[in-house]
Amino acid sequence: MKKDKKNILVLFLLSMFIILTSYFLFISGTTNKIKASLNKMSKDLNQNANSSYYPVITMVINSSGDRLVNEDVVLTVFAESMYKIDKVYYSYDKKTWYDDVYEANYGKEANIKLLFTKTMNKTVYVKVENEKGYQSYVYEALVKIDKETPTLKIDVNFDKLSILASDNTGLSSIQYSYDGINWEEENISGKSATINKELFNIKYVRVVDTAGNISDVKKVKNDL
Repeated sequence: MKKDKKNILVLFLLSMFIILTSYFLFISGTTNKIKASLNKMSKDLNQNANSSYYPVITMVINSSGDRLVNEDVVLTVFAESMYKIDKVYYSYDKKTWYDDVYEANYGKEANIKLLFTKTMNKTVYVKVENEKGYQSYVYEALVKIDKETPTLKIDVNFDKLSILASDNTGLSSIQYSYDGINWEEENISGKSATINKELFNIKYVRVVDTAGNISDVKKVKNDL
C-alpha cells in the first residue's frame, strides 16, 4: 500500500514537471516569436525611413550669402532623386507652403530657383517632392532684404544744422557735400540719430542705411 502511494506521488511529480516544462517552453517560444516580429517591424521601419525613394536637397545657394541686401534674392535649390522631382515648396513657418517658382529644371537632378523681391527678414524653409509623392527633408535659408530708404529731416538755425535721420533696419552713415558730387561721410548707428553740425561748407545732406539704401538728398537753405 505504501509502495503504491509512493509510485502515485512519483507519477504526480513527474507529470507536474512535464507540464511546467512544456509551459515554460511554450512561453519562451512565444516570447521569442514576439521579439522577432518586433525586431522585423523595427527593421522594416528603419529601412523605409532611410529609403532611397526620398529626394534629397544636396545644396542651396543664397545669392545674398545670408547678408542684408537692398536687392532681390534668389535661392537656387539643387536636389536629387531616383524618381523625377516635379515640385518644390517653401514656407516661412513650416505650416503654410507655397509652390510658385521663378525658374525650374525638373528631373532626377533638379535645379530650381526661388525669387524673393520684398523687404523681409525671415527664415525660408524649402522642400522638394518627386513624382511618387515622396518629400525631402526641409532645408533652411535666411533671406534678409531691405528696400526701404531711410528718412531725413534737417533744420537750420542761424549757423547750426540739425539733422534727424531714421531707418527701419539701421543707419550706417550720414554724408555731407558742398557741390552734390563729392561727399564726406560720418559713421552713425541705430535706427534713429540726431546730429548737430556747424553749417560751414554744407549745402547737401543725405543718409545711408546698413543695407546700402540712400535717402533723398536734402538741400540746406541758409538765408543768412
